Amino acid sequence: MEPVRNIHPQRVEKTTIINLERGKLPPQALDLEEAILGGAMIDKKGIDDALEVITSSDVFYKDAHKYIFEAIKSLNDKGNPVDILTVSAELKACGNLERAGGDFYLIQLTQKTSSTAHMEYHCRIVMQKYIQRKVIGIASTAIEQAYDETTDVFDLMDYVDLQFTAMSEMITHGKKSQTWSDMLDQVLQNVETLTNAGDTILGIETGFKKLNAHFGGWRPTDLVIIGARPGAGKTAFTIRSMVEAAKAGQAVGYFSLEMSGVQLTTRGVANESNFHLNQLTRTGFEKQEYFKTLIGMLSQMKTLPIHIDDGGALTIPEFKRKARHMKRRHDIRVIFFDYLQLAAGNADDVRREVNSWAYALKAIAKELDVPVICLSQLSRKVEERKPPRAIMADLKESSAIEDAADVVAFLYRPGYYGLEINDTKLSSDENTEFIIEKNRHGGVGTIGLWFDGNKTKFTDYEVRYDEDGATVESNADVQGWENKAQARSLSLPTPEEAFGKPYSIEDKSNNGNGDVPF
Repeated sequence: MEPVRNIHPQRVEKTTIINLERGKLPPQALDLEEAILGGAMIDKKGIDDALEVITSSDVFYKDAHKYIFEAIKSLNDKGNPVDILTVSAELKACGNLERAGGDFYLIQLTQKTSSTAHMEYHCRIVMQKYIQRKVIGIASTAIEQAYDETTDVFDLMDYVDLQFTAMSEMITHGKKSQTWSDMLDQVLQNVETLTNAGDTILGIETGFKKLNAHFGGWRPTDLVIIGARPGAGKTAFTIRSMVEAAKAGQAVGYFSLEMSGVQLTTRGVANESNFHLNQLTRTGFEKQEYFKTLIGMLSQMKTLPIHIDDGGALTIPEFKRKARHMKRRHDIRVIFFDYLQLAAGNADDVRREVNSWAYALKAIAKELDVPVICLSQLSRKVEERKPPRAIMADLKESSAIEDAADVVAFLYRPGYYGLEINDTKLSSDENTEFIIEKNRHGGVGTIGLWFDGNKTKFTDYEVRYDEDGATVESNADVQGWENKAQARSLSLPTPEEAFGKPYSIEDKSNNGNGDVPF
């Protein structure tokens, strides 16, 4: 006797299966597709309006409509007239006339359309239907690949990102151009905004009053290239700018290909405090009460909206994906990139890779509407010049960098080369030239800054400290958590404690090699 089997279907929870609604037609608007094609064949203005929004025949759902649109676009690109006869001839020449429904269907399309008055509106609806179909297709493919055990999850993420990026670029291309009159109105509005702002900068905080005054802050969509030799203070400059922008409430994204996130954060703490980098990275504290000062500062710095990616080697698609993610999730207002030549890695053609990165950084600045502050190495040729001030040609692999950049600036510290500042225009409390070599939005020239070698920190002017480690009155406008009142109330180390006696500016605790770290 055969055993009794359970023939009832097993109960399946709804949450354990994919919730896809079957049996529905893909999103489409065939009547509007017909109106668009018919309008394009009876009115030249209709073609222009359609091509402002639709650039690919794939946007159309019906295959016949794809062939007709390709014929219309081909005729228009060649400068030929577009009507029933020319479209029919173009389709016949391509062998697609029967696939497009024949001459009778072309006649029907023009009979169904009486005007092109709403052409742009119709095109945008058809574009929306296409995007809906694409999303369904991408999601279906992603689900199928996600269930495949052989699929690499990062390849899957790249696939999804690339597909959505392609759609975004198509949508961006479809944005209608502005008239000269519209842009003149925008100019007036911008000038009124600047006038009413007074001393308030409208761009992103640079971290330096002198640079804020010159640039008006870092400007959205700008690619800013800052070049210097290794160890001259490029990273220190961006750390100052990064922290000050965050303190102003502007979310920051920082891509570090050289240093780890912890190293950058440590540098930020040293930048914002009277602690020396030597204590934070090598020796620790001499007195336990210093921890109270450190913990108090860290609790305040935790609120800063800074987001660091220190993943190391990046491809351009990976960088774009991560940058878009930061923008969507954290609404970042500025991106720092450290540094350009390292991004090229060991590519077979380093120059071409650097050029690709330069254009990619500019593209992401425009797409996300944020400034991108990118560091760049200088070639050794700069050191053959007397004095060794950099010029554009000193940018390593520079062919595309200077073309893509809106601002190109160089950091020149005479002390880095063992030179005096006598041959410069720097004042007594400035030891660094910020040389603006290119500026699409204003003048070029040199701005003086101060570099504190013991703390690897840039400021507008020299900041001096008393024997208790507190800041004393100087030309500097000391801001943040290191002002004099706070310093007096908390325990702070003296330079002698950090570096030992005797203390001098030459004692940088770096094994005596004479270079500033990083």
